[in-house]
Amino acid sequence: MIVRERSKDFVMIEQHHHASISGMLFTYLIEDFVPDLKWKDDIAFAIFQHDCGWVPFDKAPFWDDKGNAPYSFTSFPKEPKTVLYEIGINTVEKQSLYAALLCSKHYSSFLKRDSTPLAINFIENEKNRQERLKKNIIGFSENQFNIHYELLKFFDDLSLYICLNEPGVQKDSEHPFFKSGISLPQYFGDGILHLNWISHNKLELETKLFQLDLPVQLEQKVISKEDILKDGLQKTYRSTQIEKVPFKIV
Repeated sequence: MIVRERSKDFVMIEQHHHASISGMLFTYLIEDFVPDLKWKDDIAFAIFQHDCGWVPFDKAPFWDDKGNAPYSFTSFPKEPKTVLYEIGINTVEKQSLYAALLCSKHYSSFLKRDSTPLAINFIENEKNRQERLKKNIIGFSENQFNIHYELLKFFDDLSLYICLNEPGVQKDSEHPFFKSGISLPQYFGDGILHLNWISHNKLELETKLFQLDLPVQLEQKVISKEDILKDGLQKTYRSTQIEKVPFKIV
């Protein structure tokens, strides 16, 4: 779950919806940046589905009693988080070995600096999976794969920027993850993507990445803190309607 806190409520965005935005943005890349056609569908599937393991967890969000807020993807405990990572990769592998390999590397990167036995075990299991997948993917190229992995990382970050910031946010109030911009893939010429909300319904990118101005629709639930106190988080979340927030990327 992606969570933004306001004075009287929490804005909550399900991880799989964030991933859907990532995938949609990938499909509108300008032709110069479109990767090898052989792997394009697998890359798209990985980007669209990279957070599918979160789906059942996000339908019934948990309360973080220490943080006094709903658990977000950053605060969610590692024990269940590694379970949902594995569920997601397994689900993707049923449809595409190449996409599963991309997702496996993506999730392993989140835990590579973690020295706990849980993280070490997860990374070791995924390393074994990755070796198995590479042997079974016809025409696999490590150099190509690394380029494609950068695309997954980039579109994950771009969608996270959209979801973690309030539309129209001032530059000095942006989420700290992205105050310096977003690293562009080397495949795009390297460097940093600088982006800026120029209004509540328009996000400007300083680098031209897409074929046209893109309409995007963000789906979120705005959960009242008062209702959480009265009815609890899960009941309040279930009974709150999805709010659709349209804007354009220019």
